Amino acid sequence: MSWIPPGTFTMGSPESEPGRHPDETEHQVTLTHGYWMGQTEVTIAQWREVMGTDVRAHLAQVIADDTLYNFPDKNSPDRKRTIRDFMGMNATGDIGRYLANEDDTLPMYFANWNDAIEFCARLTQREREAGRLPAGYRYSLPTEAQWEYAARAGKKAATFAGPLPATGDAADVIGDIAWYGANTPKDYAGKGLGRGAPTGPRTAGVKKANPWGLRDMTGNLWEWCLDWYGPYPTGSVTDPKGPDTGTFRVNRGGSFGSVPASVRSANRATNPQAEASAYRGFRLALTYAD
Repeated sequence: MSWIPPGTFTMGSPESEPGRHPDETEHQVTLTHGYWMGQTEVTIAQWREVMGTDVRAHLAQVIADDTLYNFPDKNSPDRKRTIRDFMGMNATGDIGRYLANEDDTLPMYFANWNDAIEFCARLTQREREAGRLPAGYRYSLPTEAQWEYAARAGKKAATFAGPLPATGDAADVIGDIAWYGANTPKDYAGKGLGRGAPTGPRTAGVKKANPWGLRDMTGNLWEWCLDWYGPYPTGSVTDPKGPDTGTFRVNRGGSFGSVPASVRSANRATNPQAEASAYRGFRLALTYAD
């Protein structure tokens, strides 16, 4: 993990940033506590160590789960479905048809927000019992503000490597820092997802790190944040944690299937917290439990 110092930054994006969305209103954020951040997304090997399953066994549990979760849509904010129904998966047959590669070095995919929170709780309990946690700290998902602050690593452009071009190829900016839609299929080996060129999660941590030692903050897998999604405040805030309630959870960073605009530091995405997707994973934060 990398230490992320406390500080103040401008969260969101200027109106001139290519690919910007209206919900990225710029505002000043102060984070009063430093925290630790995973240098990569949680890998399949790390997931197995804590949870006891690999990605295949976890997906089998997801598909077999008959629990009805809330999967809201524009017509029904309280619509209940199983995860498999929402994801269009079949409870019979080989689950391998939904999987890409399964190597231990890949980031853990098909983990929903609830799964990520459970992972954090189990890891916190284990490390506290072993006496390895600093006093007052716990493993958690980063807040949306913590995530963006860490992704920027002191930089103000659309990515820590620089601004994205308004037109043309963005590879010169993000090719070395992110697995995204244009470069993930290149030299891809093994089992892939999709009907076109094989693609899927790539080995964690091989792309260039940002100045604070974090890799794959842009691309590879979308990363769950702790917050409910909601509009940003219009003024300066300190240690924001998002709305108290909501419909969707925030995820950040883009994935192996994303367009360049989605891997910007300010870009926000939202999904139901029970959604389990091959395009989403998570990264640990070790935070002060105030």
